[in-house]
Amino acid sequence: MMFGFMSKLTKFGRNQFGSIAPVMGVAAIPLFMAAGVAVDYGNAVSVKARLQAAVDAAALAAGREANKSNGELERIAKDYFHSNFGTPANAGTPSMEMTVSEAGLMIEGSVTVDNYLTKVAGFDTSRITASSQVTKEATGLEVVLVFDNTGSMGRQSRLSTLKVAAHDFVEILFGPREVADTLKIGVVPFSQFVNVGPDKSNAYWLDRNGQNSYSKANFQSNSWHNWRAWTRIRNRNWTGCVESRAGNRSVDDDLPVAGVGATLFPPAFAPDEPGNNTWRASFNVGNTTYRYYNSYLNDSRTNSLDRRQRHQNKYNNASVSSTSRGPDKGCNIQPIQALTNVKSPVLNTINNMKADGYTHVAEGVGWGLRVISPAEPFTEGVEYSEDDITKAMVLLTDGENTFDSENNHNDSTYTAYGFLDQRRLGSSNYWTAVSQQNSLLQRACNNVKNAGIVTYSFAYNVPSQTQRNLIKSCASDPEKYFDPPSNAALVQNFQQIADELRKLHLSQ
Repeated sequence: MMFGFMSKLTKFGRNQFGSIAPVMGVAAIPLFMAAGVAVDYGNAVSVKARLQAAVDAAALAAGREANKSNGELERIAKDYFHSNFGTPANAGTPSMEMTVSEAGLMIEGSVTVDNYLTKVAGFDTSRITASSQVTKEATGLEVVLVFDNTGSMGRQSRLSTLKVAAHDFVEILFGPREVADTLKIGVVPFSQFVNVGPDKSNAYWLDRNGQNSYSKANFQSNSWHNWRAWTRIRNRNWTGCVESRAGNRSVDDDLPVAGVGATLFPPAFAPDEPGNNTWRASFNVGNTTYRYYNSYLNDSRTNSLDRRQRHQNKYNNASVSSTSRGPDKGCNIQPIQALTNVKSPVLNTINNMKADGYTHVAEGVGWGLRVISPAEPFTEGVEYSEDDITKAMVLLTDGENTFDSENNHNDSTYTAYGFLDQRRLGSSNYWTAVSQQNSLLQRACNNVKNAGIVTYSFAYNVPSQTQRNLIKSCASDPEKYFDPPSNAALVQNFQQIADELRKLHLSQ
């Protein structure tokens, strides 16, 4: 075998065709260079992809934290940038720069890559760059936050946690801006009333003349009504709460019409109940003791308890001395914040929310629809026909619809639905009235969704599966319903919704 190999080697040495070798050697140089460029180019493409992924991740991470300072944003961005780029063997240490503007933020990255085969041509390294910009969609956004402010929200830090979650929500959407160009947010706190604001006292849709029959329900004389009673008391003014309109109008967005009483909203006026300015006035009626908790004037009369309560002359030139009882009882709730593109009034409304009263969820949703709609009573919303505007509602409640059942002739405390005994919900029976509230809530939610409003709903520590199902049905789809198991989860859910509504996108 060795002999055969040596024989072939000797023949090779004598071969005269070897003169072509120099030509082939010269020709091989550009071939080797081309192969080297291909290898180094492939390496650069690989590093470029890694760098692009790193700046994309950094931009999205910083974009979700727009409420933080620029220094904190840059720290977050760099953490994500370096974590996603890693330490590839063929690249140096990457650098990153962040630029923040009103429109969003820009992340730019660069890194030096070692060349392998093209070094022989003097190209030792290559510089790779990538950038990613996070901006807001050009489309506008209107959001109304409909929040349960009832007494039960004061338990287990529910309201304080909601304030934190809502604060984060607003900050994420507004970012560092105090005034936004394409964003409006409104807030509707609700309990047994909704407060439209005392500044609406001259609004045409407020029943100041007793044209709505509900305005006259608590007076003997047909010439008296809620607003007239307010004007007769010397030291109290209407605080902004309203009663519900009758039937489906209580949740429908029917336009109020001047002079048409059924379309107007009665100003709430809690009547002076039987007793002589006493916290718990007691009366024996047969074998039953009736108790009243909103007696704030002297009304000593021998008439029936109902006539005693409805006698209107006691309000003439009256002065209310109690700080816990009066015509505004039950209206201890923050007024509606209409849609606005200014951040601070939204945050102020959220910060000032208080937990008090009973639960009328349908009232909250009905007024949420009126706030975000373009028509009266609130007109800050754009027309539904505007294609470049997204409208959204976030509803949160922690309980079932309720009344405060009382052992007296009214059968309940005074709320947006009057007294239970007045049968405004079809019955004086507690459970029948609650069932009607649930039906109105379902109608209210359907009205919102039928208007094309994207609806998110929260059943926050709601014990009843039936009520949770009802709240779930309010959401636009099952993925927009939340049943947070903890306060921390609530905060995370609100951040998730804010991120979704913000519609972050990579523009480059």
